[in-house]
Amino acid sequence: MNPTQTIPPEEPATAPRVSFFTFGCRLNQHDTAAMRARLGAGGFREASPGEPGDVVVVNTCTVTRRADQEARQLVRRLAAERPGVPIVVTGCYAQRAPEEVAGLPGVRAVLGIAERETIAAAALALARGDAAAAPIAVGPARERRPFERATPLAFGRTRALLKVQDGCDAFCAYCVVPYVRGRSRSLPLAEVVAQARRLLDAGFAEIVVTGADLGAYGRDLGERDLLTRLVGALVELGDRHRVRISSLEPIYLSETLVSWLGSESRLCRHLHLPLQSGSAAVLRAMRRPYTPRDYAALLGRVAARGRVAVGADVIVGFPGEGAAEFEETERFLEALPITYLHVFRYSPRPGTAASRSPGGPPDPVAARERSERLRALGDRKRAAFHRSLVGATLPAIVEGSLARGRLVAMTDLYAPVALREAPRERGIVPIRVEEAVGDRLVGVASG
Repeated sequence: MNPTQTIPPEEPATAPRVSFFTFGCRLNQHDTAAMRARLGAGGFREASPGEPGDVVVVNTCTVTRRADQEARQLVRRLAAERPGVPIVVTGCYAQRAPEEVAGLPGVRAVLGIAERETIAAAALALARGDAAAAPIAVGPARERRPFERATPLAFGRTRALLKVQDGCDAFCAYCVVPYVRGRSRSLPLAEVVAQARRLLDAGFAEIVVTGADLGAYGRDLGERDLLTRLVGALVELGDRHRVRISSLEPIYLSETLVSWLGSESRLCRHLHLPLQSGSAAVLRAMRRPYTPRDYAALLGRVAARGRVAVGADVIVGFPGEGAAEFEETERFLEALPITYLHVFRYSPRPGTAASRSPGGPPDPVAARERSERLRALGDRKRAAFHRSLVGATLPAIVEGSLARGRLVAMTDLYAPVALREAPRERGIVPIRVEEAVGDRLVGVASG
């Protein structure tokens, strides 16, 4: 649950201690990394495992009711385990329901998305026992504000998550993100390139470009296809690194980016293109700006580039989705050249258009059964893709070790490979896939 980047250990032992807990997406992990850096610069050190700390920071998600529930459960547990230790809650749930969050036990401050820039001062006041610290500081999410600059999030010593965009202006019927993260905003291209150069100079071999609505990158700066230029600029920074594009709405995948898949070795052959439904009627109700036919045509162009890993998000149980619409989605997914699925059950979010739908969602038993069927389909797709890789030699980056002690390398196809032995080289190394065991590949460095 905690991101891998930590406050530098040079802080003195007498410095106030802070613990972090993070829910949700990689963007939230990135935001926690930014707060770590701010608190580290403000004189805090991160509490060691088992230390209660002087302040606890909980960065929340609110994309589903379950995410809210998990955050509440954690806060209550922390309050019971660490009596008297002040808890600061921030993130999307805090932005959406600050009064609700403030009423949880142990919570001494609630900070909105923009207000977390003040977290160092708020946490220091709480660590000193300053009862005057404001309990709630949450401003309107939809106000236009500058991009929040932050240190990129490191995944170990080899891969880094570079946030270039935040917020969303799409307002899909089911999605709460625009209401909590605010309007779309972008980090200027020159600053993105400067950050990427620093990452490469520090030894990172993969840069993962991410945002809340990544395809909208640059539109607030007056440019419609700045993402393509950004990716082009990043791949040109050298010849010993690679660039990965994180989740991207299908309407934003330019033909230039498609043409680079398989031809530009520094661009990972991996895309995550949210679908949400294979039913045209459900997509219209969701306010998604494409049809199943559009999506299938796009994946056909991607598949024509050769071996490319493609993942998709799917929501089941959306209001108006009956058995016929679900079966349409299932058949559609079965025919698509995708390699994995992320399946979610619809969760009504306050304030969204779908939460006001008179029909309401289908019963939870049906939604659960549909979810299980699509997850099983995703498992079959992933297993078939893994089997197709046996015998192939793929560029990969060693990023950590498994519980059994083996190193694991991440291929450009987003398929992890457990290594029989450590490669002699660092950075991007060729890995020969020897077998597929369960949900994991096993291989050796071939260089």
